[in-house]
Amino acid sequence: MAKQISQPKSWRHPIKNAAAHRGILRAFSVKLALVLGLSSLTWVGQELLTPPAAVAYTSRVSLFLVREQDESYASLVRRAQITARAGVQRSFDADLLVTEAIVVVVGESQGITVPILTVEVTRNQWRNLPDVTYWAKYYSTANALMGL
Repeated sequence: MAKQISQPKSWRHPIKNAAAHRGILRAFSVKLALVLGLSSLTWVGQELLTPPAAVAYTSRVSLFLVREQDESYASLVRRAQITARAGVQRSFDADLLVTEAIVVVVGESQGITVPILTVEVTRNQWRNLPDVTYWAKYYSTANALMGL
């Protein structure tokens, strides 16, 4: 005679074991909520106790100069250098997180606007050598484009 394979008791009487299953699910839900709650509290605690990371960024400034009547190009470039120096220094003084300043000085003459020079310098470079003429890139065609 063949031996019958018996099913587990929980499969034979699902209604009798429903209360036990609810109890297991309730216990599991409580444990899951406890684990999630503690992990989120740990994360919030770490966020509150850890200082924010310093964010460094670049300051970009465009400054415009209008050419005075009968002003030479050399004089306009000198004013552009003075303006650029002030722009770089102001960029670093205004925000301690600025690590690099890029200042573009644009000149206007007879309705034509042309970049005259660009200064791109880091805070450390500027601290060691605050000389615009060293860091400036001059646009050689600006003189011809402005008709000077």
